[in-house]
Amino acid sequence: LKECPDLAQTIVVICAALGHDATFTGLETLKIKETDRVLALQTELAKIGVKFIEKNFSYKLDCSGLHFPEKITISTYEDHRMAMAFAPLALKIKEVEIEEKEVVNKSYPYFWDDLEKAGFNIV
Repeated sequence: LKECPDLAQTIVVICAALGHDATFTGLETLKIKETDRVLALQTELAKIGVKFIEKNFSYKLDCSGLHFPEKITISTYEDHRMAMAFAPLALKIKEVEIEEKEVVNKSYPYFWDDLEKAGFNIV
């Protein structure tokens, strides 16, 4: 993902939600974005029992502990991509609360409206 690191969070979260273990490379710049996106992913994925392990410039996604709680609150760390990456968890988890949901205004101001049009219940 070296050429398109901004897709990393979404791809990692989708793989996690599907229970697919994976190894990712080219994510070195994620630590110097709006937030330390690696640490943010590690913290938020832990809420569904998934580990995102850094080793030798690669990142292993370990989904062996994957579980879906009834409700989850996701911190965005003031990062628009965190909000957008984790929102689709609502396909697997009954209630997903995204903190600071207005952060999407930076890149996609109509994100929540479009998700609602796609059938998501946005409150």
